[in-house]
Amino acid sequence: MTPPSTTTDSFSDGVLKEIKGRVSSDQFGSWFERVRFLQKTDGAEVSVPSRFHRNYLRERYLALVEDAISTVLGESPGEVTFIIDESLRPAMTELKPQVVSRVANSDPIPLKQDYTFEEFITGPSNELAHAAALSVSEQPGVAYNPYFLHGSVGLGKTHLLQAVAHRLIEAGMENILYVSCASFTNEFIAALAHSDVDRFRDRYRQADALLIDDIHFLANKERTQEEFFHTFNAVYNLQKQIILTSDSQPNEITGLGERLVSRFRLGLVVQIQPPCLETRVAIVIRKGKRRGLDIPLDVAELVAKRVCNNVRELEGAVLRLDSQVKHEGLPLDIKNAQHTLSDLLGDEPQRINIVHIEKTVEKEFGVSLAELHSKRRSRSVVLPRQVCMFLARTHTRSSLGEIGLHFGGRDHTTVLHSVEKIRKQVVADPGLRKSIERIENQLLGR
Repeated sequence: MTPPSTTTDSFSDGVLKEIKGRVSSDQFGSWFERVRFLQKTDGAEVSVPSRFHRNYLRERYLALVEDAISTVLGESPGEVTFIIDESLRPAMTELKPQVVSRVANSDPIPLKQDYTFEEFITGPSNELAHAAALSVSEQPGVAYNPYFLHGSVGLGKTHLLQAVAHRLIEAGMENILYVSCASFTNEFIAALAHSDVDRFRDRYRQADALLIDDIHFLANKERTQEEFFHTFNAVYNLQKQIILTSDSQPNEITGLGERLVSRFRLGLVVQIQPPCLETRVAIVIRKGKRRGLDIPLDVAELVAKRVCNNVRELEGAVLRLDSQVKHEGLPLDIKNAQHTLSDLLGDEPQRINIVHIEKTVEKEFGVSLAELHSKRRSRSVVLPRQVCMFLARTHTRSSLGEIGLHFGGRDHTTVLHSVEKIRKQVVADPGLRKSIERIENQLLGR
C-alpha cells in the first residue's frame, strides 16, 4: 500500500461518507457515527468505542468496511485492524440535575417469569438486540446508555426489557423502575393534580435503572416531555442505566422534541425485526414445551409459515393447540391443527415453487436462468443465486438437498450457507432487503 497521502480526518471522513451511502441512517447512527479510520502504510486502522462494537463490526460489516476503504484509496486496503478507543464513547451530558433524596422502590416490579434471556429465542433478526440487552444487564450504566430498542408490535421488545430487569434483580440491584410510558404519564398527571411532584421526582430520578416501555407514547405531550427530559438527565448524569423501547427509531417519532431525540441517540439504537422461518418454528416448539405440549415439526412449520410478523400471534396459536389437545382430546396433527387454527391462519396462501422464484429473481437482478444454474462465481450471479435458495427455503417445502439439486447439483451445505448468508445480509443491507421485499410481493401477489 502506498504511504498516506491524505490527512487522518479527511481519510476517515471519506470512508464514513462511503459507508453512510450504503447503510440505513439507523445502522449508521448505531455503528459508525463514533468510529474513526486511520490510513497506515500497511493497511488501515479502525478505532471503535468498545469490545462489543469491535466484535459486531468484524462479524457483520467487515466486507463493507474493507470495500469502503478500498473505494477511498483506489486500491486494496491491505490489513484492516480494529482498536478500542474509549474516548469515542459519548461524553456525559453535564447538566445540573435537581438534588433529590433517595427513595427506594418498594412496589413489586410487574415482571413475567418467563420473560428471561434463557427463554428468548434468538435468530438473525434479533441477535443484536439480544446481545446488546445482555451486555447492558452485565454492565449497567457502562455498556450502552441509553439503550434504545425499536420495532413493530409483538417482536420481543418487552421480553428483552423484562429480561434485563430479571438479570439486574438477580445481581442484587434494588431500585429498579420498570414502567410503561403511559404509566409514567399518568403518574405525572396525578402528581400535578395532588401537588405531589417532589415525591414523583424522587421516585424516578434516583432509580438505579430506569426501564420505560413504549416511549413513543410521549409524542405531543409537551409538559410530560419536559418532565421526562429532566428525569432522563438526572438518571443519566448519575451513570445509571436507561433502557427505552418504541415502535419507531427516535428521529421518526412524530411529535417528539429534538432535545429528547438527541438524548435517546446518545447510546445504542437497535431495531428488532420479524423473525425468520427457522426462528418462528423454534419459538412455536419452545412455547409448546413450556405448556407441556410436544408440537410435531410439521405442525410447527405450518404455524410458522402462516404467522410471519408477530411473536404474540405465534403464542396465541400455541394456546389454541394446547386447548385442542387438553380440552377437546384431539391428536396434534396437521389436519386437526388446520381446523383449530383456521380463522387465525386464514386461507391457504398461493403455492410458490422454485421455478416461480427463479423467474422473479431473474427480472429483479437481470440474470438469466442459465447463469443461475451455472458454476459461475462472480458476485453478479452468486448473489441472485443465493437469494433464490433463500426464498426457496422460506416459501417452499423443498429440502436443502432438493434446492441444491435444482441449482446445478449443489450439496445441502452450500444451500445452507447461502440461506444463512442472505438472512444476515438482509439485516445489514437495506438495498438487498428492498429487493427481496419486491420479489416476495410479486410471489405472493401483493
